[in-house]
Amino acid sequence: MQIHPNIRSEYGRLRSVMVGIARKMGPKPAIEHCYDARSRESVELETYPEMKDCIVQIQSLVDKLESLGVEVLRPDILDATNQVFTRDIGFVIDDQFILPNVIKDRASEANAIEELLGRIPSANIIMMPGGCYAEGGDVIVHEPFVFVGVSNEQTFQEYITARTNTAGFEYLQDEFPAYEFKGFELLKSDLDPRKGSLHLDCAFQPLGDALLFAPHLFKNASDVAWIESHFGVEHIFHCTREEAYNLHTNVFSVGPKEVIVSASATRLKNWLGERGYTVHGITYNEIVKMGGLLRCSTMPLERAV
Repeated sequence: MQIHPNIRSEYGRLRSVMVGIARKMGPKPAIEHCYDARSRESVELETYPEMKDCIVQIQSLVDKLESLGVEVLRPDILDATNQVFTRDIGFVIDDQFILPNVIKDRASEANAIEELLGRIPSANIIMMPGGCYAEGGDVIVHEPFVFVGVSNEQTFQEYITARTNTAGFEYLQDEFPAYEFKGFELLKSDLDPRKGSLHLDCAFQPLGDALLFAPHLFKNASDVAWIESHFGVEHIFHCTREEAYNLHTNVFSVGPKEVIVSASATRLKNWLGERGYTVHGITYNEIVKMGGLLRCSTMPLERAV
């Protein structure tokens, strides 16, 4: 059966999604092979998660999504490859599935979604050209906007945690002229996960009528001011530094007022409940040790308009 990509927001009723997989993710990486600050920290602290625990936690997400009537796809299994964070290797804007250029450490992950690509009409697939880098965690569709976490050339060259460059931003902007693109620069750190944000969705995420926000991770005060003015402070959940470290912005919406969050995000769950949301808590405390959470491990393909 064909899949017709359709993503115009983070929170339209979810129809189909690809969820990451932890099988054959390989041994704990050597510290010099870590390509995000949180994984590096986990290796240093000897808390890097075991594969068996990651499998259980991801399966709990799959079970929850299927119980809500969502079609769940999985990537093919690659040997000795971390395939948990599917969000980054492919993403949808409007009716187009985009295959971006990602860091070389993760480029092989795209080999695991060939079956998915075969179900999408070729007219609905875009391959980004060489030199244009983006990862799905940096791209947030919020019609009529597309928000992008973007790094200038100096930052992109200096930090391995800078994943989306200006050329990638400009290419996407040109491909989708009906949307207003707005780029935000984030603080970056390859060594300390508390001092930088890997992707935009680790610091910022719109919900049906609210926003989850970690302003201390944004480089420019003018961006913080614009965000607070646009969304309205009364509709914003401001993460503490500890909540941001535990990626409480990184939730996954299945509908306009229904969301899956980390089971440990107590204050967020209460705040959403008070706003009339149906909140599903998922234990993801091992997954977060690798630098991502619920949005990171999901690649939404179709949402209702």
